[in-house]
Amino acid sequence: MIATGSDLLAGAPPSRTEDPRHMREAIALSQQGAGRVSPNPLVGAVVAKGDEVVGLGWHAEFGGDHAEVVALREAGERAKGATLYVTLEPCTHQGKTPPCTEAILRAGIRRVVIACRDPNPVASGGAETLREAGLDVEIGLEGTSARRGNAPFLWYHARGFPFASLKLAVSLDAKLGAPGVRTPVTGPRALEEVHRLRAAHDAILIGRNTAEIDDPLLTARGEESPRVPPTRIVLDTELRLGADTQLVRTTDQAPVWVVADPETPAFAARARALEDRGVVVIAVPRTDPRSARVEAIWRELAERSIISVLVEGGGRVASTLLADGRIQRIHAFLAPLFFGSDGVPAFPDLTASKPGDWTPVERESLGPDTRIVFEHRGLDETLGDL
Repeated sequence: MIATGSDLLAGAPPSRTEDPRHMREAIALSQQGAGRVSPNPLVGAVVAKGDEVVGLGWHAEFGGDHAEVVALREAGERAKGATLYVTLEPCTHQGKTPPCTEAILRAGIRRVVIACRDPNPVASGGAETLREAGLDVEIGLEGTSARRGNAPFLWYHARGFPFASLKLAVSLDAKLGAPGVRTPVTGPRALEEVHRLRAAHDAILIGRNTAEIDDPLLTARGEESPRVPPTRIVLDTELRLGADTQLVRTTDQAPVWVVADPETPAFAARARALEDRGVVVIAVPRTDPRSARVEAIWRELAERSIISVLVEGGGRVASTLLADGRIQRIHAFLAPLFFGSDGVPAFPDLTASKPGDWTPVERESLGPDTRIVFEHRGLDETLGDL
């Protein structure tokens, strides 16, 4: 899709032959800011005159210059009369930096090609501002790719709840490992990708069983260092997380939140003991149906500015969130082995999905393992409306 009907009526010119290449470069540039810009969006920008690129930029750090400003600075005087390609609608508000629309107008840009609209009401409206100033503005070029690359930000502002990715390392018989013990499933290259995923999310979520059996650290320890360490969240209804776990012992490395039922016996004493160790205890009552509690948890996360969550286990947590429609993307790491009938199932008690609910969008070999990324139909429907 190049432009919506309303955009064409507003005078957007037809796409030029060089446009897709420049926009794809802008989309690739936008990903350079992964893990460094949240709660801001990932944005890339290219300034070009025909085939010639005269400026490149991306939003590299929260609070720093936006992609458009960086690209225009590199272009300098060559920006006059040029086209700006940007993955997200330029902002119109004064935040930590001045409005990007003002920088675009000062630079003498004559045409702006935007991949997708900004659903954040505080920052949106840049396309109209630029059109009113006499610039040619086109919206929608490479929109699907741009929206997919910025899905957490767009989803959060469109739906008001965190974007959730589910990470699962599973055997060929869809098992998470041997019962009752921490079991390696995938190899080192898959682990590198998991650390990259952690760095790109605001929070990592597990259930208490996973915390007890695996005793994970859940920090991002890859080459890509996040600006803010992702918050580690444990769903622990009865508040039994041990003080000797790695999570509780490392609250100085990254925040730890525990979600528990305040009606649990000895809740106050257990909460106080964890809080003394630096853990944040979030009280969410146990409810029936369970979906009401899940919604309450997701609301708590949204109110605490968690835009994206990486769900890492275990099987019951994954099944519950999938059944409740809280998962938008699945990162499945498939290992070439079998755990057999005694293995821990990846999706216990999960109800059947409908054909077409999940679509594979990426496949990658990671040594002996395979990573497959699936996206839910609801994500495509939500982002497609932007």
